[in-house]
Amino acid sequence: MKLNVTHNFTLMVNGHGNINSYLHRFKISDTPSCLCGTQDQMTDHLLFECELLQKERNDLTTTILKTDMWPTSKPEQIKKHFKAFLKFTNAILIDKLTNPKPNGDSLTINTKC
Repeated sequence: MKLNVTHNFTLMVNGHGNINSYLHRFKISDTPSCLCGTQDQMTDHLLFECELLQKERNDLTTTILKTDMWPTSKPEQIKKHFKAFLKFTNAILIDKLTNPKPNGDSLTINTKC
């Protein structure tokens, strides 16, 4: 089975990437907070709670609820609902969720080697 793993998928699995909680650890972002304003922008917050991703989450939960319960853990989603989880991660526009720089531009890190 060939897996087409994307940057967003990797970020959502390990939390390393262009999200404020990670960037803040390295003083790249001024705050770890999510743009929704409710809590720190961590992968579990994006997956389960962030109101900015409600539409994408609704698509994921609709698929999962056909055969399982919601919420289900991230490892279970990856193991049992890989295609739906991958679709959710690919639908997220991560650069739109990071805090802007003072000049208004989104903070972007080049992750290509």
